[in-house]
Amino acid sequence: MKKNQEQVSLSKLVFTQNWEDPESDHAALRIQPNESVMAITSGGCNVLGFLLFDPAVIYSVDINSAQSFILELKIAALKTLEHEAFIGFSGLKDYPQRLLLYDQEKLQLSPPAREYWDKQASLIEAGFLMNGKYERFIKGAGKFIGLLQGKNRVRELLTIKTKEAQQKFFDEVWNTRRFHYLFKILFNKWILARRGLVSDYFHFDDGSKSFADSFFNRSLKVFRNIPVKGNYFLHLYLTGRYRDTDEVPSYLQKQHYEVIKERVNRIQIITAEAQHWIDTMQNDSIDCFALSNICELMSEQETQRLFTAVYRTAKKDARIIFRNLMIPREVPHHLEIHLPKNEVLSRRLLDTDRSFVYGKVAAYTVRKEP
Repeated sequence: MKKNQEQVSLSKLVFTQNWEDPESDHAALRIQPNESVMAITSGGCNVLGFLLFDPAVIYSVDINSAQSFILELKIAALKTLEHEAFIGFSGLKDYPQRLLLYDQEKLQLSPPAREYWDKQASLIEAGFLMNGKYERFIKGAGKFIGLLQGKNRVRELLTIKTKEAQQKFFDEVWNTRRFHYLFKILFNKWILARRGLVSDYFHFDDGSKSFADSFFNRSLKVFRNIPVKGNYFLHLYLTGRYRDTDEVPSYLQKQHYEVIKERVNRIQIITAEAQHWIDTMQNDSIDCFALSNICELMSEQETQRLFTAVYRTAKKDARIIFRNLMIPREVPHHLEIHLPKNEVLSRRLLDTDRSFVYGKVAAYTVRKEP
């Protein structure tokens, strides 16, 4: 990799699902019918969920072609299969012949996506859920938690019904030296780079040596303060699978399936650097931006260029949600008056976000002159 590279390029399938809480996205973006949305693809779950709000178009952008291909696969399956077959194909439920279902779907794929998935028979057979690079790491981490804490403790935590009981259980039973030790072993930047995220993800590392402590502190809210019931992220972290077919992203839920299926053609999948793609868009053309934590794959200079382009292409009163994982990034100082952060909402989003991994979950509103 060249030292002067401004944007890290990824090519392996890192995520097969989103690890950004869709409830945070909905609270920040407040998507209205007929609006235009730009979102980072990642695993494609949240992009599909946005269709429930009836936008006119969703521009799903990712620098990683493999992330575009996972969304293409989900859309092809949605178009082709009924709900029961779809959740079987996904891996949410057992299904013995996923490759036969893939043969039904593949003609819906673009030639590059079809070529990619034709070579991924083992992943198709396993079901795409929880089988990206990061998801495999999470499954391994969950097994390690089970060994350290014991299966009975894990089971008891996941069946707690009240906030008071959850806090008491965490303080008196769960929060052990072994639990702290887990983060030193698994949630440090070297292990994340080698086993969860690709090493290039930390190309713009700020030199921090406290990844483990940072992730431990973030985990306190999800283990102690956010209700266990309804938090499918916690179940994934601890067991490597969803609790049931109800506590899942909206595109997997039966009651939303037909609406999402009907609207999938509103998604435009773009494989490109976000900066370069936004540069092609017209002024005042986008209502909502879900930027995830892409700026950690950019230098500070490139981050400034991105937000300058976001401001140019955003409509008046457009909404933005922006996350950071570890590497600090923020709206450039000279744009703060035009892209003010909603401090109250941002604090609430961070405090209630069910996926503990993000160090910042922030909401902004675009202010433009009349």
